[in-house]
Amino acid sequence: MAELSDSLTQLLDGRADQIGQRIGADGSTTRGAMQAAIPALLAALSADANRGTGLRQALEQDHDGAILDQLSDYLGGSAALSPRTTNGAGILEHVLGGRRGNLEQALSAKSGLSLDSIAQLLPLLAPILMGMLGKRGRTSGGSGGGISIDDIGDLLNREKADARTRNPDIGDILDSFGDADDTPSASRPNAGARSGGGLGGLLDAILGRKRGG
Repeated sequence: MAELSDSLTQLLDGRADQIGQRIGADGSTTRGAMQAAIPALLAALSADANRGTGLRQALEQDHDGAILDQLSDYLGGSAALSPRTTNGAGILEHVLGGRRGNLEQALSAKSGLSLDSIAQLLPLLAPILMGMLGKRGRTSGGSGGGISIDDIGDLLNREKADARTRNPDIGDILDSFGDADDTPSASRPNAGARSGGGLGGLLDAILGRKRGG
């Protein structure tokens, strides 16, 4: 069962019109696009969880679930949240990398949403997904109150398997997330080396955040 994907879809279903206004599309088509985009993004995040601790660092530092409490304001562009929390483009750069264009094309073909609208939708959704993961991780964390990355990793792996079943027409793209590595993109050749790799490290590089010595 895709519990996380279903929860996110239910959360955003009633906001499809508002999201559609943000990306220049009607609510019905936006709703259909989100139903495919959410499991696809969760599948991409599962690869990062399997690679190491970068996802946990990002969740612990920047994604505590507060975005869910300010969802209307966030979608309206007025939420009082850290730029690190809402940096959807930075999240996508890491978890999708060079696959982003392929995924956008596949989602556009599947949903009927234009490529331009899809390109705006994905970075809008990414921080919401991270917020729900952060909230879930804190709920299932150990006695120390930290993120349980094992639980998050298992959850995301189940989500990826379900996404592959629900979306066979973009299955090749979903499968490709499983063999992604931490090699920095050609456009950011020093990002991984400078920050130690992983989602948390790449966000450090993108946002210029400095780690304590």
